[in-house]
Amino acid sequence: MNFYSKSRWVLAAAVMGLAVSIGHAEPPPDIESALVKIGPIVDPVCTAKLYRPLMPKADITSNLPQPYPGITVTRNQSFGPDPKDVVDIFSVKSGPAKRTVLVYVPGGAGNKIEIQDKSANAFYDNIGRFATQHGMVAVLMQRKASPTWDGGAKDVAAMLQWVEAHIGDYGGNPDRIFIWAHSAGNIPLGTYLGRPELWGPKGVGIRGAILMSGAPFNIAPATVPPLAAGDVLAAAGKTCGEKVGMASATGSDGALPGVPAGGPGGPPRSSDFIPPSGPRPSDATQLARSSLPQLRKGAFRLLIVSGELDPRSLLAFSKTLHDSVCAANRAHCPQYLIAKGQSHVSLVFSIDTPDKGVSGPVLAFIKAKQ
Repeated sequence: MNFYSKSRWVLAAAVMGLAVSIGHAEPPPDIESALVKIGPIVDPVCTAKLYRPLMPKADITSNLPQPYPGITVTRNQSFGPDPKDVVDIFSVKSGPAKRTVLVYVPGGAGNKIEIQDKSANAFYDNIGRFATQHGMVAVLMQRKASPTWDGGAKDVAAMLQWVEAHIGDYGGNPDRIFIWAHSAGNIPLGTYLGRPELWGPKGVGIRGAILMSGAPFNIAPATVPPLAAGDVLAAAGKTCGEKVGMASATGSDGALPGVPAGGPGGPPRSSDFIPPSGPRPSDATQLARSSLPQLRKGAFRLLIVSGELDPRSLLAFSKTLHDSVCAANRAHCPQYLIAKGQSHVSLVFSIDTPDKGVSGPVLAFIKAKQ
């Protein structure tokens, strides 16, 4: 059986390394057919239009201090000196005193509120609602660009140490934190997981990590497949006749009103996309910076997630990551899920909807008694 089984999702067994098919929920047929039409690209706008009707009517643009009944949302809580060093925290008043904490690290330019188009503003609050509805406290991190190879990882470290120190005030358990990254968010998280010198006094600070549709990060000596031309936003918006905010000449249609350019949820600046500067590091430097050794022995569990309709180069990286970690230690082999019918964007936009193809396995991973 291969990773493209006709079952609704495929999971690589943690010990045996075999592909196991388990029946699970799938995208509604009309949405799945639309995702197939969009194809294996990154298309936030058209995907948002598919999933937005499955969300609550109110969202962050509704001018309500608390748009989700029973959930308290704390916006833009600072964890560091930069204006973008902020998180949104989702919690409820009832429930156990110490609840599991789910931290989400977004992809793209790093916005914790998707700003490609107004219909996308419901995301990523869906991650926060999903967590609270399953007895957890959610922390949505705002990312920022860094000119250094480990700058984003240092931000993740600062954020996690703030969470450890303060999440108890929101009913969270600082000793039971899971962290979930999507797309470009995998680069700072993957780097953080591999750098013990960045960890806090309590170590890595997490019980498990979900690396979903990951942009390639350093796992030398494994060869990382390069991002293929046309994989990203080139064809986005075509199937629904919309332009894509951050890729359009006029900026982002979904930016929150009143937020300055570069601010959390505001129009992006060109500097938000600056890659690390300087010449390519030598092979020896790359090997010294690799996250692979720690991923092979880290005291945390890993779940790697891809969508069947992910761009091919991202699928290739996820499989390379999985196989490279497994190669040294089968007992530490990550679980690997390829969600049938899901795309790069639907993987995260489907959360907190009737489409449980991704949220179901993620929840099972978090709740596993290990």
